Amino acid sequence: MSEFGQQILYYLSLDQTHWILIIALILFFLPLERFFPKVTRNVALSRLFAVLSLAVCTQLTIWLFKTYFYVDLITLFLNLQIYSISRAEIPTAAIYLICFLVLDLTVYVYHVLSHKILPLWKLHSIHHADETVDASTGVLHHPFETIGSFLLTLAIAIAFGFPVLSLIIYAGVGTLHNMFAHANITLPSALDRVLRLVIVTPDMHRTHHSIDMREGNSNFGQVFSFWDRLFGTYIAVPKSGEANLIMGLPDSEKPKSFTLHGLLLHPFAGLFDAKKKRSQAGGKRA
Repeated sequence: MSEFGQQILYYLSLDQTHWILIIALILFFLPLERFFPKVTRNVALSRLFAVLSLAVCTQLTIWLFKTYFYVDLITLFLNLQIYSISRAEIPTAAIYLICFLVLDLTVYVYHVLSHKILPLWKLHSIHHADETVDASTGVLHHPFETIGSFLLTLAIAIAFGFPVLSLIIYAGVGTLHNMFAHANITLPSALDRVLRLVIVTPDMHRTHHSIDMREGNSNFGQVFSFWDRLFGTYIAVPKSGEANLIMGLPDSEKPKSFTLHGLLLHPFAGLFDAKKKRSQAGGKRA
């Protein structure tokens, strides 16, 4: 395998560091959410257990996927490489800025598609099932969704020869910002207005978690907020106002239970229900 391929494998070996950072950030935001909450609510231990259990399952799935498939996939992606920005004759700072912007745009596009394409939405709806959004919601993702997002960003990075360090930087900044955007904390209004000109703020992202899916289908940005403004998916505030915002999913979209198995099986519940209905219909005809 080429030196670039070896560097990519080294990047993938940093998974453990990534998860240590996530745990540290959740612990950092916990006291802030307690003393400066945007929404005062009681968080059930069962809800927190389900979120963290799903995060563990995601980590295990990624580890298995990395162990058995990453080398072959990286080899495939390397064969499809069409350009190497690392070799471009432009300032190094410009290379890293371009890579960061492209990676963030890629995550934005994947997020939009996750709301538009039904199979992707079934996976992504797990994230929207949380009715008490806080920093821990940042890890509330179905394992298959996480793998899909990761493979897309990795494919883009390899296809265009991004420096491995740019992936590490984006992963670190993206993780930090993901926890911040989901945190149940109050920011001064003036500070929020300034920050959201460039980055996604907690108030901006809470609108994305609105139970009203007209608002839920907005504010898709991961780090930068200007993608939403550029592509017309930005909503400044929910119609109900921040104080009356209800987050979560409509009853027809909710998982049958907010438990580990309920969340893992939710994307496939429709398939099981369809098979059950066909079976019952066949029995009646007989």
